[in-house]
Amino acid sequence: MNRLPRLVALTLALALALAAPVAQALDVEGAYAAIPHRRTAFDAPASNTPAPQKASLARLFALTDRGVVLRVESMQAHGKRDAAGIKRAVAGYDALVADLGRESFSPEVAPARALIVEALQLQQRHLQSRPEGGLAFNVRRDLEATPDVKQASLKLLKAWGILKRTFPGEPEKNKAAFFDHLCALDFL
Repeated sequence: MNRLPRLVALTLALALALAAPVAQALDVEGAYAAIPHRRTAFDAPASNTPAPQKASLARLFALTDRGVVLRVESMQAHGKRDAAGIKRAVAGYDALVADLGRESFSPEVAPARALIVEALQLQQRHLQSRPEGGLAFNVRRDLEATPDVKQASLKLLKAWGILKRTFPGEPEKNKAAFFDHLCALDFL
């Protein structure tokens, strides 16, 4: 009839559970560091383009940063053969593609956005090709031989080209931001 030992055991179990480290979602800086890849932020105040284009570029790169986080999370989930993590990442790709589609971008930025969306969809398809996990991302020649990954990479490269041609007068830091955001998103 003595409930005290049971109550103590339950209290101790609860205390240990609360003291356990809480899994933190990966942030943008952590994602870039995990790849590893340099992160150059788009500096809208330094841009010499009209305000609507600056705002469009800033929104585009905020969304591609979300894509970099998803890229790293999905790679980690595949490495751990974490089917639930892969499923979360795939759902994250769906949400990101939807957000990119809902955003209103200036006509100068919209073509790059369309290519980025297509690249994300191809990457997502590759991630879904093995829902149980185990895809490898550390052997470049294997990735280059994967059609979805290769096509996604080409679309990101084309998006970068569009941005470079459309905004040739940007300061060097912003030109580097164009490259870094899209390169970090690329599996290759």
